[in-house]
Amino acid sequence: MSQFSYKYTTESELFSFDFNPVLSTGETLSTASCTAITLQGTDPSPSSILSGTPVISLGKATQMVTGGVADNTYRLIMTVTTSLSNIFTCTGDIPVYDPSEEL
Repeated sequence: MSQFSYKYTTESELFSFDFNPVLSTGETLSTASCTAITLQGTDPSPSSILSGTPVISLGKATQMVTGGVADNTYRLIMTVTTSLSNIFTCTGDIPVYDPSEEL
């Protein structure tokens, strides 16, 4: 699991997951899917923070995240399938704040 730095509700930001440490020599990422859940706070639609689909490049899967509810913490769950049919999952937590809040 990763702890990403915080983001503000007004921001759109890319969050990347590096799968290179678990890939065998010559193994590449074939597909990626990302889901979002609320860890702290209330958001009836946590998946609404996901913008588009994950992008795969050089052993990393990257997801655009936008908006979110202030004072919530979201968990991104990135699952990839590799060229060798392995399936790996990585998670990362993102605290979200209103830009008017003092951190």
